[in-house]
Amino acid sequence: MKFSGSGIFKHIYEDPNRITKFEERVVITKASSETEAERQILADFKEYAQDGIVFVGEFTIAEIIESETVTEVSSTMRIYHGSDEEYLSLYWYDLQPESCDEKGWKHAWYNQGSGKSACYNCQEIRNKK
Repeated sequence: MKFSGSGIFKHIYEDPNRITKFEERVVITKASSETEAERQILADFKEYAQDGIVFVGEFTIAEIIESETVTEVSSTMRIYHGSDEEYLSLYWYDLQPESCDEKGWKHAWYNQGSGKSACYNCQEIRNKK
């Protein structure tokens, strides 16, 4: 049998200009039972959580049901009583703002290559000077 595991991790950076990020990480494993899958997945999560990455302890395990065309590996269900636009703003578009300026954050630039610099915290990309 195959199982997926989804866990929540927190990325903490030494650079004070880089914003802490949460990650929903999904992995797949083969196991004889859900208990065995949980053991394997939690061992992987523990190994992954190093060097500024913290496993916050929240996870789900689900058996993967395969079809001929599409296989669902993970799904997150939330109860939310607002509009579609409010939900998307809160849980989807918040993944990375267009610019640090709109959040009052400082940019944390890195070399993206091809004469470009990109910010770790937002979607902004600039030509190098």
